[in-house]
Amino acid sequence: MKEELLARYRDLVTGIVAVDHLVREGIELYKAHLLLADGSSLRVSEVWIDGRLKKYSYYWLDESEKLIAGWDNAPHHPEIKTHPHHLHTATGSRDSTVQNLEDAFELLSKQIIAS
Repeated sequence: MKEELLARYRDLVTGIVAVDHLVREGIELYKAHLLLADGSSLRVSEVWIDGRLKKYSYYWLDESEKLIAGWDNAPHHPEIKTHPHHLHTATGSRDSTVQNLEDAFELLSKQIIAS
């Protein structure tokens, strides 16, 4: 996890349950389970190749581990305008402006901290 990003959103991210970071031949893999200020959590998965974010998923779960929202760039929804970036909710998938962890933190901060 990038410490400066966590520091900037310290009001949002209240705890870190787990972080896995693997670096191998120009590839970085991040996985994290973060606790958020309202008791919900965020599951983070990123694949970086040569310093560029290639694959991500950020899943926001309530206290009982039920999906609130999930953002990813898996190419399985070509009908969505922001393809491959999309949002999963209990009612389906749709366009998403989230394309990295900072975008997810910003959106969650507005929903959790500002409410």
